[in-house]
Amino acid sequence: MSEIPSADESTDRATAAARRVPLSRGLSTKLLLLTIVFVLLAEVLIFLPWIASYRLSWLKERLSTAAAVSIVLVQGEPASLSRAAQNDVLMAIGAKAIAVRDGGVSRLLVVAEMPPHVDEHVDIANVGLIEGMTGALDTLLFGGERMLRVFGPVGDSDKEFELIMPDYSLRNAMLIYSRNVAFVSLLISLFTAMLVYAAIDLIMIGPIRTMTRSMLAFSEAPDDPGRIIRPAARADEIGVAERELSQMQERLQKMLSEQKHLADLGLAVSKINHDMRNILASAQLMSDRLRQVKDPTVQAFAPKLLRALDRAVSYSEGVLA
Repeated sequence: MSEIPSADESTDRATAAARRVPLSRGLSTKLLLLTIVFVLLAEVLIFLPWIASYRLSWLKERLSTAAAVSIVLVQGEPASLSRAAQNDVLMAIGAKAIAVRDGGVSRLLVVAEMPPHVDEHVDIANVGLIEGMTGALDTLLFGGERMLRVFGPVGDSDKEFELIMPDYSLRNAMLIYSRNVAFVSLLISLFTAMLVYAAIDLIMIGPIRTMTRSMLAFSEAPDDPGRIIRPAARADEIGVAERELSQMQERLQKMLSEQKHLADLGLAVSKINHDMRNILASAQLMSDRLRQVKDPTVQAFAPKLLRALDRAVSYSEGVLA
């Protein structure tokens, strides 16, 4: 039959289990998770300017392509292009119409199907940081079925080019870019978190764990000199804490040793008191018998002997009690 553990053994097991910190609740795990969260938060804050810059660059690239096509068409005769050729040009750019403004006069060069309305106007030359970020988020979250009018100068040309285009191609490109940035950000976060975790674990968590183990071991056997922590030669707060802990353990061990010595001394005094009382009690019995002896010499010394024994008993009771 298996033995049923006693109450003390169950208490010791519960205490030992309470002293063991699970990995999920340890300082190292919390530090690792916090580092990942903070790095991801920083990446999110950096992502907004990135996605705004990517959106603006993508639109500039399309507008530059449209400008190159426009220059060719202006030098030639746009009306001579067939409908199929115009559709091919616009399909290659991903636009619905291309126009050029020169000297305040706007000229429609190529058009496939003019949309009934335009949802957003983007002036490439005057897009601020806040406007660019809000526009990028708007396209990324709610775009895909909108019509954009993108216009602005290209290069050193004094002409202003204009492009009418849907935003689904732009949104798809932004989604792919966001996915790549998110993947790279996650890798950077994990790598940074591991580096920070390793550094702080070596500098802080490791010494704290050592001090914790030392305190637990010292509490189990405070009279063992080998359980006193050996402080490292550090000049920072961890080094100060280790030295103070070592000195505190030494003082506590010395105090416990003195208390044990006093307890042993008290036990010895108590034993001496007990033995002394027994001896004096026997002497009193013998002195009482001496009173019954008729010898004059004995009768003369018996009272003195009794008084001496009484003083010895009183002294023993007063001092050794």
